[in-house]
Amino acid sequence: MYELPFGAGRRFLARNPLRYVAGGWALGTLATIQSGAPLTVTTQTNTTNSFSAGALRADVTRDPSLSSPSISRWFDTAAFLQPAAYKFGNEGVGILRGDGRNVFNFSVLRNFQISERKKFQFRAELFNAFNHPKFGNPGIVLGAAGFGIVNSAVPARVVQLGLRMTF
Repeated sequence: MYELPFGAGRRFLARNPLRYVAGGWALGTLATIQSGAPLTVTTQTNTTNSFSAGALRADVTRDPSLSSPSISRWFDTAAFLQPAAYKFGNEGVGILRGDGRNVFNFSVLRNFQISERKKFQFRAELFNAFNHPKFGNPGIVLGAAGFGIVNSAVPARVVQLGLRMTF
């Protein structure tokens, strides 16, 4: 949060009549910029007969990354195969990436001093202000209906207004 230096008790306009309009304002921002989560393709069935816990990693025949992924084809699904019976898959852990995050949140607030102990605060907050899409992870179970398809996203921009009284 950055409190603007205008108004009573501040550096600028401390005694100017504009202090009633320009004073008491604060700005805030929060940015989240991160790469996507690592993903590992697994199989629906365990064919190793080894009592290993969970599903197997798949066999990889080529690089599954696409130069321009889309929500209907996030990675090359044909690059993965079910391992042969009694063999483990050759895929490394986390060779794929989900969608990254690029979110900027902003807030603008104004404090109104009513008396020494009472004050109001008006807040306007914008979450995902630039409305960047953030898709969920694609399906990573080989042979499942949604394999390689992104079918979820986080909510779009949200604007929130609030009024708070402290006493």
